[in-house]
Amino acid sequence: MYKALKFRIYPTKKQEKQIINNFEASRFIYNYYLEKAKTEKTNNFLNDYKKNTPNYNLKKQNQTVIMKTIFHLEDNIKKYGTTLRYKNKYERNAYTINNNSLNKIELDLKERIVNLNDIKKLKIRGYKNLKRVEGKITNACISREPNNKYYISILYELPNSTKIEPQTLLGIDLGIKKLITLSDTQTIENNKYIEKYEKRIQQKQKELSKKQKGSNNYYKCLRKLDNLYTRLRNARKYNIHKITKQITNEYDIITTENLDNKQMIMEKKLSKSLTDASLTEIINTLEYKANEKGKYLFKVGRYYPSSQKCYICGNINHKYKDLKERIYKCNKCNNEIDRDLNASINIMTEGYKMYIKSKYKIIKEI
Repeated sequence: MYKALKFRIYPTKKQEKQIINNFEASRFIYNYYLEKAKTEKTNNFLNDYKKNTPNYNLKKQNQTVIMKTIFHLEDNIKKYGTTLRYKNKYERNAYTINNNSLNKIELDLKERIVNLNDIKKLKIRGYKNLKRVEGKITNACISREPNNKYYISILYELPNSTKIEPQTLLGIDLGIKKLITLSDTQTIENNKYIEKYEKRIQQKQKELSKKQKGSNNYYKCLRKLDNLYTRLRNARKYNIHKITKQITNEYDIITTENLDNKQMIMEKKLSKSLTDASLTEIINTLEYKANEKGKYLFKVGRYYPSSQKCYICGNINHKYKDLKERIYKCNKCNNEIDRDLNASINIMTEGYKMYIKSKYKIIKEI
């Protein structure tokens, strides 16, 4: 299980120059091989880079940055095809480096600095009460937001925590209109941050369309637009952490759905709402918070008929595949219940079965 810590960083002029060089190298190599993927239908970029480096200056750059960018692009093309956007220096810039013998990442929380292979004593701010990190650092991502602020996100592997003896159960049904429906009858509505910012974003997009592309005013307006999206992301993250903290504090066995986010994104009618809801991010945050507290998180298969199955008698009615059906009415035992609540109770029950199976497996191995 992994967790990320995001710190604000304050590079000196010399450090900033090195970071910008890494941004430019990463962006160049990403756009170069994305163009090759679009035109030549090839995706074996690593071999191509080793045989024929596209720009001799790249040999002078941090090769860990180059390699990680190539791996990242190859992975994205496998997932989403060649419909990816090219990177622009006026938008958010970022690059990732792995922690290994060639590129050591050292986090010093006492001195509030990070040491990297090519940048030493990089000042950080954030998590002032954090004294040490339990776990092994795996990689770090350095980014510059459109507002010109620099950040570093450090990913580390959490050690396996001692599991508690569970007392409470919870099933979670994730949705769009109702963000979360809990098996204890609570519902958490989607705050719809996009609607809050939508008017301002639309105004800024309209303003951007009137600017001459490539001009200083165009990029100035673009940075302001990106800044709105950054504020939107931050507000969404805060909401997710608030919700998941409450759930993992109160419940010991938590079960949710294993969503196929890629397939749902492909559905154009759902994509905007799904992005706003950040369903996958909710599951990932629940997972690491539960692990930290020694609690259990299970995921039922995406084909499990949670919405079609009556939680009382177990009868399955395929009519409720249709999302328009909001009240579940069992044609066998006459049970009538909110569709999402019925699904969350079924998910909770299935999660408890998964917990019993996992305990039996451990006992059997002993």
